[in-house]
Amino acid sequence: MKMVNMVKTLSSTKNNPWLNLDRLSRIRVKESIKYNAFWIVDALNQYGLMIQCDEDFMAPIREIKLSGIQIQLDHTSAPNKLILLLKEQKDWEIFFILCNDLINVFKEHDEDIIINVMKRLERWQNLLRKSIFRIMSKEEQMGLFSELKVLRDYIIPVYGYFTGVHGWVGALGDKQDFLFENLAIEVKSFRMTSGNSVWISSKEQLNSEKKPLYLFACALNESGSGESIADLVQSITGQIENESISTEFIEKVERYGYFPELAQESLSKFLLEKVNGYEVRDGFPNIALHHVSPLITNMKYSIDLSGCSQFKVSINSIL
Repeated sequence: MKMVNMVKTLSSTKNNPWLNLDRLSRIRVKESIKYNAFWIVDALNQYGLMIQCDEDFMAPIREIKLSGIQIQLDHTSAPNKLILLLKEQKDWEIFFILCNDLINVFKEHDEDIIINVMKRLERWQNLLRKSIFRIMSKEEQMGLFSELKVLRDYIIPVYGYFTGVHGWVGALGDKQDFLFENLAIEVKSFRMTSGNSVWISSKEQLNSEKKPLYLFACALNESGSGESIADLVQSITGQIENESISTEFIEKVERYGYFPELAQESLSKFLLEKVNGYEVRDGFPNIALHHVSPLITNMKYSIDLSGCSQFKVSINSIL
């Protein structure tokens, strides 16, 4: 299984269920599910998961290929069997996460179980094609956390899930984080304990053809009583009923480097202490595009918001 920059601590605190199994042996999965499921070791000493089901495991229209994992559908006897085998034992951690994700499908769905299992395998097929698994830096976490908080707590209550998720365009490489018909919003985070300054990381972020443009500055504190990115993603997806919107949301989250299936123990918890809104208009301390040579392709500068009180606007009046 080719896992470039794979997070090495994904399952470091979890027990390896295959560790004490001999060849051609198995042990029942402890999770309470409707079907028989077993951790197995085959004749080649490969780790595996076997799930027995009375329903037919129908082969998908397109063949599912998981890098480093063999998928077997056994219809020759009752009950039918779905068997996943891992080629390299050293990759047991990510395989263990995949297996537990499938087990959760059996826990959460009573109907169309085979369809849902195949959907999850297709999801993992796409996931394992990517080679960007890595630990998110604290700054990256703060940035995504702030955008998710603004989306969940401010944007969605006003615009709804459909418009809110569609309007979250920062992940797609747009100049601003949120674009709506009547306004644009750029979200920035900063540590409550390190002053009142935010970093602007490109010349376009505070320059928009859409007016008005607002800057939302999110003051964060790291706290065990706060929320993590995982908490926010779960909270938002748990309330989205439309499957296509949910898929769009997850795809955008992934562009930031967070994958819900890969629970990162390194994720921090934050408290959003306050959000201040600023209108980026004439006089605001941004660097206007006409002041920047087109030959300058990258730039980064910091703004001290403590001197920007005249540009403050209440969030309620913006949305």
